[in-house]
Amino acid sequence: MTRSVTVVIPSYNSKKRIIRHVKNISKKTKIIIVENSQDKKLKDKLEKKNKNVKVILRNNIGYGNAINHASKLIKTKYFFVINPDTKIYKNTITLLLNSCKRIKKFGAVSPNLKGNKKTYKKKIIVEQETLTGGAMLFNTKIFKKLNGFDKNIFLYYEDNDYFTKCRLKKYKLFLISNSYHFHKKRGSGSAIFKNKDEKDYAYYLSGWHGQWSKFYYYKKYLGYFASLKKCLPSLIMNFFQMILNLLINPKKTKYLYFKIEGLVVSIFGYSSYKRSKYDKNFNL
Repeated sequence: MTRSVTVVIPSYNSKKRIIRHVKNISKKTKIIIVENSQDKKLKDKLEKKNKNVKVILRNNIGYGNAINHASKLIKTKYFFVINPDTKIYKNTITLLLNSCKRIKKFGAVSPNLKGNKKTYKKKIIVEQETLTGGAMLFNTKIFKKLNGFDKNIFLYYEDNDYFTKCRLKKYKLFLISNSYHFHKKRGSGSAIFKNKDEKDYAYYLSGWHGQWSKFYYYKKYLGYFASLKKCLPSLIMNFFQMILNLLINPKKTKYLYFKIEGLVVSIFGYSSYKRSKYDKNFNL
């Protein structure tokens, strides 16, 4: 059954976690890793030892675009996307595929989150408005029919956008309650940084892209002025917080500045251009 699915792992400086995933996934299952940090040593090591693994090296194209890129190479009926910092279990994928046999069409299905206290009254296939993005299974044809993730979004809100698109196109989302995964809180991240400065800059960028993507997402579905009304209070609050932290907390001040800049850039209709100065081939 695992031959009917391809595993896709979008990665950025997550070498140890990627190697762990490859070891735990069946050798009969095709794995595509899109490595946004251009780690050639990782590519050589994994492809040399694992015939089922293909590593694609890219400039940092973001989470959603990494999945879009991998989807062009997929020949199986389904593909399963997993974040590097997400843990899956021995039967996670098999149970998802078993449930897919009972669903005619869907936008995505996701395993249950380990430790989820919500009960589903023995119901295995549960319709949802959204899913947890750390682990999701897609029907390849439907994903391509929906044009995958929005290519304009570099980071954050790509899942929200895809789920909204699914609802508008009448493709349902399902949680499979007897299949499990474990995913750390989103803020923990999966990248391994070389030093504190690089880690701090990634933190600042998370604020920039979070605000850029938020306005872009709202504008796409609510219109410009409704989105402006929704986001202006956040802009004003971040500005005053930045002033208050100016002398007492330089790190938070810089983070708030990045949030303000990201939102303003999005409001003025510019692309999501901000990237880490530590990325390879990054041009200022």
